[in-house]
Amino acid sequence: MAGLGVLAGCSKQAASSSEAIQHAKTLKTPEQQANYLVSQTQAFVKSEDYQEAIKTAHYVLSSVDTHSHAATDLLEQANAKLAADAQAVLGDKKVGL
Repeated sequence: MAGLGVLAGCSKQAASSSEAIQHAKTLKTPEQQANYLVSQTQAFVKSEDYQEAIKTAHYVLSSVDTHSHAATDLLEQANAKLAADAQAVLGDKKVGL
């Protein structure tokens, strides 16, 4: 049963990239840290919190697993979504003028 609690705790989305990174540092292996942080990055993307997704993915790639394909893919995805959102906002403002 104790293992189930650990798994449930890992699936909860952190409030920020800083919180996710701090929690990851308590995990024993770099693989566990990378897996946890990638799952947090996915959660940030899913909740449309692209800034936090980008920060978390950058941390994975710079400090935990420089070859993480999942973190790279999520970073590209979050950057593209953020750019699209910015373009939509700029487009909306031009229409309103």
